[in-house]
Amino acid sequence: METSNLFLMSFVSKNMKKLIKSSQIKRFKSISRIVYYYDITPKGMVYISVKPIFHCTGRWTRVAKANEFILKMVECKEDAENDHFVLNIAGKLINFKICKKGYEDYCPVASFLPINKVSVIESIHNCLLNFFGDSIEYYWVAEDDKLFIPRLKNLSVCLRIRIGNLDKVWSTLPSSLVLKQIIGWMDNPFKPESNFYQTESISLNLNSKRLLEVLSYFQGRQAILTCSYSFEIRGLTEFVNRWKSGEAFQKLEYLEVLTSFGTDYEFRQTQILNAIGVKQIDERKTPPSHTVPRICGWRYFRPKTDPISSHTYVVRETDNRVASISIQQTTILFGVWNETEEEFLALVK
Repeated sequence: METSNLFLMSFVSKNMKKLIKSSQIKRFKSISRIVYYYDITPKGMVYISVKPIFHCTGRWTRVAKANEFILKMVECKEDAENDHFVLNIAGKLINFKICKKGYEDYCPVASFLPINKVSVIESIHNCLLNFFGDSIEYYWVAEDDKLFIPRLKNLSVCLRIRIGNLDKVWSTLPSSLVLKQIIGWMDNPFKPESNFYQTESISLNLNSKRLLEVLSYFQGRQAILTCSYSFEIRGLTEFVNRWKSGEAFQKLEYLEVLTSFGTDYEFRQTQILNAIGVKQIDERKTPPSHTVPRICGWRYFRPKTDPISSHTYVVRETDNRVASISIQQTTILFGVWNETEEEFLALVK
């Protein structure tokens, strides 16, 4: 049965709900994330984010499994029509109907007046927590044109910016909000104390000046930064030296910096490595390959970061931890190991 069917059946009685939860333990444990997503219309979707299975057939690649819908949420301007039925969702009576078209066949649809939006979403979230448990990751995806963000238990917030001007979007968010992930464009600077820099994972397009600011103040774990102009060596050397001294970037696991230009703007590899003061692994030996689990936010990407297999590395003075650094054409990769220098060198073949 579809998860949405099980969700509806759970409202038949307390015993039915108990039976479903006890018989579906293995199935529910396989769910890693549930996503709330609002599009450009006043409606939202709640779905299980499923890791896609790809099948290659000749020239084409087919995705075998997509996200599984649990329910939809729709804001209505007037009371429910006759085709609706009422369910008690965590103590609140909410109108539902069944969607019978498109790829959301037979998906339950919750409808409510805009004035009740916050309380309805809170009730639905509490109901899902009770049904699926709090060991699952719950994500709220906020678009730049739909920035309603509820404050709910066990909820991580991701920001997706499609139209640029991240600074304008950020000014509308709660000052205390710390995000799980940001994807988009950054045109203007943030204050060094801004919570923006505490975001766990960022994937941003920015200019060279903004790149230097992100490299100066970022406090998260993973960053993919695409720079639209030539890159200043000074910014990278300052970043690496601050990491080596233990002054900053304590949580950093992975950094990727890309430029959008071709070989005319390739990084000056030797100049950068000399300025950083890297250590070298014997070229006749094979260095270990650095990867970490990718912070995917609400979507599934490749499960791990791109591997870094480099003969150059730097060491942090405060704890003797190692970071591999690779400079290839228009890409810089920086990966932090959990190993000390001695443990790292023991992995060299």
